[in-house]
Amino acid sequence: MSVSVINDFVQMVIYDHSVATGLKSCKTDQDIVDFASSCDYVFSITAWLQYVESDSAGLSESEALAIQATANDHWSWAFRKIAPWRAMLMDGA
Repeated sequence: MSVSVINDFVQMVIYDHSVATGLKSCKTDQDIVDFASSCDYVFSITAWLQYVESDSAGLSESEALAIQATANDHWSWAFRKIAPWRAMLMDGA
């Protein structure tokens, strides 16, 4: 059940500019979970972390390092967590 709720939230961020804008203020994974909850997408931090880990499994070492190098206070930090959101970022972001 949690995965489908997370998938729905991921898609809402992609398709709704106001939701995507709200994601910019997230600085931790718990912030993402709390933000999702405020948008009526309720899932646990554990489910979210498993989702992120699963999504990251196919990354090369250089891709993973580039993602980890982004400071969590940068507006794009949350968008780098998973592939569908990374695809939203313009080159150079």
